[in-house]
Amino acid sequence: MQGIPENPYSAPQSALVESTDTQALSIEAALARGYDFNIGDVVNESWQRVKGSKGMIIGAMLVYAVASQTLGLLFGFVFGLIGALGGDVMAAVLPIVGGLIASGLCASLLGGIYLLGIRQAAGQPLNFNEVFANFGLFVPLFILSILMAVLIYVGFFLLLLPGIYLGVAYLLALPLAVERKLSPWQALEASRKAISQRWFKVFGLMLVLSLIMMVSAIPLGIGLVWTFPMFIIAVGILYRTIFGVLPPPQ
Repeated sequence: MQGIPENPYSAPQSALVESTDTQALSIEAALARGYDFNIGDVVNESWQRVKGSKGMIIGAMLVYAVASQTLGLLFGFVFGLIGALGGDVMAAVLPIVGGLIASGLCASLLGGIYLLGIRQAAGQPLNFNEVFANFGLFVPLFILSILMAVLIYVGFFLLLLPGIYLGVAYLLALPLAVERKLSPWQALEASRKAISQRWFKVFGLMLVLSLIMMVSAIPLGIGLVWTFPMFIIAVGILYRTIFGVLPPPQ
């Protein structure tokens, strides 16, 4: 009979997970319209969306961890040796420089991990190959990583508070660079302007997620298998809330 649902007594679907606005906006439109979110809702939704994405995100993170640790040790040793021969100042500074370079070289992998979180937040299909799909953006992502780290370090060295502000404000810079292909400075500024609209709430979200991850790591770090993907997806939900998400590549 027309007009009668197949199962009128079925449980309603969770609006939190099923009803999401993923329409991509231009950066200008996203910044102009404003946005808001509830920390509890983001945490709850990100936890629900861990199912079906946990293995892929953890696998991508293991690839990133191996690459970043290997490069970090290599550059740390080389720059540390050079610094030891050049005096106390160089011995203190060059290992930091080596770490920055190692992080920059792995920025494309980290961007791919964030992209998985964005895809899951938007309900789009996940593809592990997307973790490695950003090597064409290697140079701009490398520059973005170095520039962001330098600006945050400078902020910490000056008065501490500017460093904390930028550390939160630049949260979406790398996701913007890989999902919207923005230049390093465009990505940094778009992220800063967007998050500054709700900076304290975003800071609160990051604080809650960090505490959850810290607690989950107590039993031999086993809980991180669930809470790290949850963190990545939460960043994806925040990104989706502000900018929307482009359709995945065919």
